[in-house]
Amino acid sequence: MLKAIAIKLAAIAAVVASLVLLPFPWGWVGACASLALALGVIAWAVFNVNSSIWARTLWRSPVPAKAVALTFDDGPDPEFTPRVLDLLKDKGVKATFFCVGARVRRHPALAKRIAQEGHTLGNHSDTHAVWINFSLHGKLRREIRDCNNAIEAATGVKPCLYRAPHGFKNPALGDVLGQEGMVAVGWQVRGFDAVVTDAARIAERIVDSARPGGVILLHDGAGLQGTSDRNATLEALPVVIDGLRARGLEIVALDTLLGSKVYAQA
Repeated sequence: MLKAIAIKLAAIAAVVASLVLLPFPWGWVGACASLALALGVIAWAVFNVNSSIWARTLWRSPVPAKAVALTFDDGPDPEFTPRVLDLLKDKGVKATFFCVGARVRRHPALAKRIAQEGHTLGNHSDTHAVWINFSLHGKLRREIRDCNNAIEAATGVKPCLYRAPHGFKNPALGDVLGQEGMVAVGWQVRGFDAVVTDAARIAERIVDSARPGGVILLHDGAGLQGTSDRNATLEALPVVIDGLRARGLEIVALDTLLGSKVYAQA
């Protein structure tokens, strides 16, 4: 919140200085330009998924690494998550699943299986509601705590990593994550499998665009937009894994890649 206040105060100071120090009409031009710049910075900080202005956000390795990490959003889903887990097991890959709390409560055995098979669970809000990213402190705190409580009840672990639905963040989220001892996680490349149903396009985008040290985003559950069918993701996943390895990129756990803890201490 202090950063938001600082940006607002700087904008007000620039507007006042323009109006006082510059002759007409340049004072008004300067004032409008200052306001436009401040609004641009605020919008960039909200919609840039990897911006750390409002909340510390991890999305790539802090040190050079010939490795990447796979992450999946929006589950657990009773149809698709088990099949994703089977594929990962066959390929010997560990991934991170950013789970929706309400879906964990409906399918606790799936969340437990994710943990038992050595994958990481992260917080993806409790409801994945449309306007969650523009909520204030109370609503965001409930969303994050309720999701963590659901995951902890099902698995015994309490996530420290949060991925905002759609990746958007606001000043209140930064405050809440700091109070909860959590950090946000973005991504370096996404497959757009939430909206694309062509497995070849999904795989090609990730394999071609992934960079050493990057976090990769896919989906094992249905979001609020696009298709709820994850068959294209399932078809693309083995191609993605093989393609990344063919490029010399090791696929590692998210905590290994980011050097960050994934669970709160019991």
